Amino acid sequence: MSMKSPNADAGLDRIPAIAYARLLTRTYSKSFYLATQFMPRAKRGDVYAVYAFCRYTDNIVDSPRNRSSEDLRTELTQWREEVCKAFVTGESQHPVLAVFIPLLHRYGIPLQLPLELIDGVEMDLTVHRYLSFAHLRMFCYRVASVVGLMMTYVFGYHSREAFPYAEALGIAMQLTNILRDVDEDWQLRRKVYLPVEDLHEFGVREEDIAARRMTPELRRLVSAQVARAHSYFEYAEQGIPLLHQQGRAAVRAASRLYREILREIERADYDVFARRPVVSTSRKFRTLGRMAVAGWLPTRGGAPSGVPRSTTPDGLAENPMPPLSSVE
Repeated sequence: MSMKSPNADAGLDRIPAIAYARLLTRTYSKSFYLATQFMPRAKRGDVYAVYAFCRYTDNIVDSPRNRSSEDLRTELTQWREEVCKAFVTGESQHPVLAVFIPLLHRYGIPLQLPLELIDGVEMDLTVHRYLSFAHLRMFCYRVASVVGLMMTYVFGYHSREAFPYAEALGIAMQLTNILRDVDEDWQLRRKVYLPVEDLHEFGVREEDIAARRMTPELRRLVSAQVARAHSYFEYAEQGIPLLHQQGRAAVRAASRLYREILREIERADYDVFARRPVVSTSRKFRTLGRMAVAGWLPTRGGAPSGVPRSTTPDGLAENPMPPLSSVE
């Protein structure tokens, strides 16, 4: 009599898991999802799997339901334990980990990276003010740069020199998120992510943010933070030619589309209270159209010409900030 393993159809679990990863990407990051359309179809599923893990992890805290902070910390602890167990066994019944864990092994992505992401999400529960930019930068690294580092493994790279640039792009994107959400973060969470030392330097009080007062001091502070984010984008741009060709267009498109949020803040004269700075679909397609005309899309062999050169991230050549990643 033949016996059929109860796990003989386990592979079927991947079908809804892959669809779920794609749905999470399309729902939560329309710009990134649009950028992935410049990648080979076979590669997109892997990119969605990484994004889905990151989004699911982030949503544990960003979508807290009716759970206390202690409940959420417990949930993160359990999630961390499941990720570690799944990494050892190479499998999981969880729909996100079912497609994410095999990728870690296939691409040689260190377990350290997803665990650092969980640490970053946990910081959102325990840290309510960032005293310095160095402190904020650690948060940005954990919740955003780590995503870029994992994606770099998936995209493929010609040199490990690509990793500091991927880290910088993550910081640029997270700083952009922080600037976009200044009003929302206070209204919903009573949180201020702008570094306390920068608030003091520019003479900005938290009361101004709470009252939605766009003072001259706050306008100058936002302008300086926008410039800081731009410098990270420009620095990160230098690393795109170090990626395999199939990933360059998607990364460049994602970077350019996200940077348009900064342009929106500039168009509003740095008033982050007037309206939430979002980029319309038509603007996104115009941006991609300009890239296509310039020859950036679709990707071409070899390193593109005209990549802007910049000083170190933060625009401070005299005070370089080394990469935070310890991944070898």
